[in-house]
This record gives sequence, structure tokens and C-alpha cells, in this order.
Amino acid sequence: MASGRGGETARNIKAVFKNRSLRRTLIAFAAFRPTESAQWIAVLVYAYAAGGARQMGIAAVALLVPTALLAPFLAQIGDRIHRERALALAYLSIGIAAGLTATALTLRLPTVAVYACAALVNIAISMVRPTHLSILPEVAETPTQLTAANALSSTIEALAIFVGPLMAGSLIALGGPKLVFAVMSAIVLAVGILTLAVHARARIVENRDAVGDALEGFRELRRRPGARLLLGFVAGQTMVIGALDVLTVVLAFSVLSMGPSGPGTLSAAVGIGGLFGAAATVTLIGRERLAPAFFLGVVVIGVPIALVAFANGPAAAVILLGVAGIGKSFFDVTARTLLQRSVDDDVLARVFGVQEGLAMAALAVGSVVAPILVDRLGVEPAFMLAGLTLPVIALLVFERIRAVDRDAALADPRDVALLRRTSIFGPLGPANLERVARNLVQLDVGAGDIVIKEGDPGDRFYLIEAGKVAVSRAGETLATLGPGDFFGEIALLRDVPRTATVRAEEPCALRALDREHFLAAVTGSPAGAVALATEMDRRLAEHDD
Repeated sequence: MASGRGGETARNIKAVFKNRSLRRTLIAFAAFRPTESAQWIAVLVYAYAAGGARQMGIAAVALLVPTALLAPFLAQIGDRIHRERALALAYLSIGIAAGLTATALTLRLPTVAVYACAALVNIAISMVRPTHLSILPEVAETPTQLTAANALSSTIEALAIFVGPLMAGSLIALGGPKLVFAVMSAIVLAVGILTLAVHARARIVENRDAVGDALEGFRELRRRPGARLLLGFVAGQTMVIGALDVLTVVLAFSVLSMGPSGPGTLSAAVGIGGLFGAAATVTLIGRERLAPAFFLGVVVIGVPIALVAFANGPAAAVILLGVAGIGKSFFDVTARTLLQRSVDDDVLARVFGVQEGLAMAALAVGSVVAPILVDRLGVEPAFMLAGLTLPVIALLVFERIRAVDRDAALADPRDVALLRRTSIFGPLGPANLERVARNLVQLDVGAGDIVIKEGDPGDRFYLIEAGKVAVSRAGETLATLGPGDFFGEIALLRDVPRTATVRAEEPCALRALDREHFLAAVTGSPAGAVALATEMDRRLAEHDD
């Protein structure tokens, strides 16, 4: 059984790398992500040299608050234009802003000027993750391939947490924080050029009011309490990471006396653990239930961080932070996958933009609160409070997490494949196809049975999995439909009685979708609505002839 699952996992990962656009998307993210971690450490080191722990808090606010406010609005770019172009734009913007920051540091401009340039870097960074996570469902070809891409993204995140601090430490030792930003500029500009070669699934984009479009992410979250719960945990976990960034600097310098390389070493420990955790997350591919892994991730992040308070040396701290990194990998994969399954694809970038804004705000709060906790309570109590808060909350709301998991469960792959073959559902991404497939009802009819009758009220839409049906009007046969065809949509869309009778010519296996779920699926997606309108016009023209 285990070998069978391992073989299936390997096949799904192999399929990811055979998908050219998906491969390029992941390579771009892999090149960018370590530079993101490195530049943040460079800023903290610059701030600490300028004024100690208090100055680090000021730097965090200066960089992260503007990002938190702008991220939900900038993320709409990924829904308003083609996402591959939005991703390239984000990377190129980061490269330019990082170059400006390197210049400001080289010229020894005032601290406020350096923070302003670094804030531009972070604002541009806020566009990457929402667009990256929302383009994955467009370039992935199956739901399991999407989970595999999320697992690989988590591996990249973990590797970045390890490589980024080491990269920062080496570059700072060679040339100071300015060298970190100069290298970041060169790498990310190259990444932006690479991303121009990504080709995502065709998607209809709408040009509406910019503010209204940005707020659609908030509206989607208001409609979906499960997604709100997930984002709450993501924000909480990011707050812990923000506090940890500051606490590890204080721990390394003031408690463990580790020297200049100490903060990078402790941060890298989280990354090393994340690599092991990310390797283990491939076991999540194809799993229907993710709540246990989600809860495990929350606990395994928090408890080791709390135990750092009792570490009696650098080795113990490194081991505990490494274990926390394992939990972070499980948390990241499960939270992202559940969120992708829980919200509509057409607003996915904006929802992830809201998440990015909340994350940046949470990172700023954690960075500001940590020094206060250290001053008021001491280093050890600060670690305990940062580590134990989320696991306690997760324990209290575990049943709600399980409910989100049940609502976002994987659909029958055969139903997803059946939907994908139709002209009206084919344009939808994997997450939306899964949502529609979960609402399909299996229906078996015998030869000669009438499925719908002309003049009756319309209440269902039908897909043919196997068998043939005859469509007639006033006794005259209009068409014969077979596997992969569909019928019953006109009465639902026009709110009129059935326009034709459909009779089974042989035993048929059908899938039925009720009116409410059908209308939500095809009218909620611009691409689906256009495809459906085209199909309706074609059928009505044929029937009129």
C-alpha cells in the first residue's frame, strides 16, 4: 500500500516537471524565494546596527505596514490581466526596487531613504505569492498535480528559509547589506524574463472599477467562513514568524552569545527542518482529508518554539527550531491547498492578496510585539507565549477545521474528468471543477425512460457519462446525445419550462447538477459564462433550423 502511494506520488511529481509552464513557474519561484529571505535579514541587520532591537521594530513597521495596506489592491492585477504577465511584472518590479535599495545603501543615504526603497521591494514582493499561488491552478492539469505543485512550493519555501539566511550572512560578510540587494536585483530581473515564457490556461479577464475589484477578495471571504478561518491561522502563523525573526536575533546576540553569524544560523535551522518537512508533505498528495495534517503543522510549529525558552545552548535551539520548520511545511501545504479548493478561481489572486496583506500586517505586529515582550517579560516567556498561542486556538476550533476540510474534500476524479470534457466546464480551473464535481448526483436510467419532459419546470442540468439519449420537440427528433454531452441548461438559464423532451435510447449513466449549483458554477466564472452562451446560441440555432 505504501509503495503504491509512493509510486503515485512520484508519478504526480514527474508530471509537474513535464508540464513546461508549471516547471518554469516553480523554477522562477525557487530562484526568487531565497532572495526574499535574504533581503529581510539584511534589513534587520542594518536596523540593528543603526539602533538595536527598537530600531528593528521601526524598520518592520516602515516596510510592512505600507505593504499590508496595498497588498489586497495590488493582488487584483493577477485577476485583471493574464496571470503569467502579472507574475512577470511582479518579479521585474522587485528587481528594479532592489537595485534602488542597493544604490541607497551604497551612497549611504539617510535611514529613512533606505527604508523607503526597501519598502518598495516589499510592496512588489506582495504581488508574487498571490499571483504564484493563483496561477498554479491554471497551469496544473489535474487536482493531484495542483497538490504536488503546492508541496513543491512548500519545499522551495523551506529551502529558501535555509538558503536565504546563509546567502544573507555570506553576502553581508563580503559587502554588507547593499550586496544582498544588488544580488537580489540581478537574480529577480532574470526571473522576470524567464516568467514571460509561462503560458497559463486561457481565461477571460474583466476590466471593472479597480477598488471594486480589489474588494471582491474581501467579499469572497465574507461568503466563505471556512476560508476566513484558514486566513486567520495563516496570519497568526506569520505573526509568530515575525516575532521569531526578532527573538532569534536577541537570542543569538544577548542569550547564546553566538556572534554575527548567530541570527542567520538560527533562521537557517528553521529552513533545514522545513526541507525535511517538505519532503514528507508529498505524502499529502491525493489525500482527501487534510485537517489532521493542518492541525499537526500548527502544533509542531508552536511547541518547539515554546521549548526554545528552555534551550541550554545553541545546539538545542537549532534542533528545536528545525522541528518547528517541519511543522511549518505541513501547515503551508495544507493551508494553501484547502484555500485553493475553498474559493472561486476568478477571485483567487485577490483572496491570496488579502492573505498577503494580512500576513504582512501580522509580520509587522509580531516584529513590534516581540521587543515589547522581551522588555516586559524576558526572552524565555516571550518564546513560550509566541509558541503556544496558536496550538491552543487550533485545539479549541479543531471541529471547525474539520468542517472546512469536509467541504473542500476531493471529488471523484471520474466526475472531474467528465466535466473537463464539456465545453462549458472545460475552461474552469481544477479547484472550481472539483467544487462542481462534489455537487454532482449520480443517476441511472433505463432504456425508454424519459429524463426530462417538454413543458415541465427546469430543476436540473444533466451530463451523460455513458449511453445515448434522444432530444425531441413536439414529437420531432432534434438530436442524439452521447457520452460527454449535456442537456437541460436552457430552462435553467432562461427560467422557462423545458423546451424539449429527452428520452434514454439505451441504459444511461447520468450526472445531475441542481439549478442553484449549476448557475453558480457557470455564471460565477467569466470563462464559463462565455462558453455557455456560445453553446446555447449554437444549440438554439440548430433547433430553429
